[in-house]
Order: sequence, then C-alpha cells, then structure tokens
Amino acid sequence: MVWVLSAGTITAQAQNSAKMKQAAQAQNSVQAQQAPDSAFTDPSMPTVTIGAQVWMKRNLDVVTFRNGDTIPQAAGDSAWMAAAENETPAWCYYNNDPANGAVYGKLYNWFALKDTRGLAPKGWHLPSDKEWTEMVFELDSVAKQQYLGGAESVNAGPMLKTAEGWKEDAVEANNSSGFTALPGGYRVHWNIEKTAAPFYAIGESANWWSSTPTAGTDAWLRNVFYKNNQVKKYFFNRGYGFSVRCIKGELED
Repeated sequence: MVWVLSAGTITAQAQNSAKMKQAAQAQNSVQAQQAPDSAFTDPSMPTVTIGAQVWMKRNLDVVTFRNGDTIPQAAGDSAWMAAAENETPAWCYYNNDPANGAVYGKLYNWFALKDTRGLAPKGWHLPSDKEWTEMVFELDSVAKQQYLGGAESVNAGPMLKTAEGWKEDAVEANNSSGFTALPGGYRVHWNIEKTAAPFYAIGESANWWSSTPTAGTDAWLRNVFYKNNQVKKYFFNRGYGFSVRCIKGELED
C-alpha cells in the first residue's frame, strides 16, 4: 500500500520553475546553499543551536558513507523500487534533477540511515524520534503530542520554515529558529501499481527522517507544510525518499 502525504496532510504537486527560482533566492538569502560533500566535514559548516541541540542548517548532501564507501544513486524508478524491495541504501535528487539538489539536498531512503557504515558525517549523528520531539518542544513549550501522525505542534512550523521559497499561498513563515527549512518534497517507494516511484510536493512540504523505526516496515519522520503552522509526526515506509538533517555530536556505542 502506498501512503501519500495529501489533502490535509500534504498535497502532491509537480515541479515549477518559478518556484524553483524563488526557493533558490530564499536559500541564498539565508546563506544556506548546498555545498560539496567535503563541506560536511568542515567544522565551519553553518549550524543552528536550538535548546541544547546543534543542528545542521541545511539538508544532508553526501554521496559517501562515513567510511568512504559510495552510497548508491537510484535515479531511475526501477533502481529506486529495487532498493526499497531489497532494503538497501539509496539516494536521489527530486525529479532526478541536480538543480534541485543544489537547493534542497538529496533524498535518502531510510536504509541509508540504518547502514552500519554511517550516513552522518564524522562529528554528527542522525536525530532520533525523541530528539526531534525535544527540538519541537523547545520551540513550542505548550505543544501536545498526538498519535499516529497528529500535529506535534500547531505553532512551531513558521519558526522552522524560510520566509521565502514556498508556494505562493503559503501561510506565515519567519525562520525565527534559524533551522532554514525549504520545501524539498519527497519520493514514494513505489506507486500502487508498483510500476513507478513518483515524486511529490516540492514547493509545499519539507520532510526529514528520524533514525527511529516503527514496528513493521516504517520509520518516524517530521513534516512541515505550506498551508499550516504545524510540525507533524508521521511514520512511512522505509523505502520512501525524505531529506535528512544531523545533530552535532557523536553517539555512544
């Protein structure tokens, strides 16, 4: 079964060149252009402190694991679906377009996060579901977590989202947290007919994996959407392609 973030969650939307230009301008305005892989080992890489956590200010954009092994790129539908089926790591650009990667970073399946070779660069780690909650609650002290994809906060979304770069009728966003969330969309593991692995919601939603799995074949993530002020907690199939952020600091073995 394919879960799609739509109507009341996230609406599917094709890429639009005007939106891409606006998003790129927003990225420049906050000095958050995606950089080559080497930048992620650079201690001067832009960060933002939220409570006791230090986050990357942009989405992960690496093509190698920490040990130097190459993370497979799965540009074509068949390669992406095979990675989901075989539970192997993969990344892609939205619509397989490097221009999208320059603005939004790469989309990774969850199997890239769980790979023992390490997706997070040295000095960083992948945020757990609990660490995402801590960040959201730091921004919204009155947030009340709900169940099964409910809004973790109805107030923190604007604090995470860039003021520009979203769909024209987007609600208020101010990036007051400095997190610099841009709407990079996502990719499903396969469509209902299992014939393609389409992309959705560029310009409309930003979505980030957590390192925490659920029972079965899913894992937890966080989402912000252009039409509301919420930060939502979802679980989706581990073969989906979502953005990744990292937190400063190594985890203990």
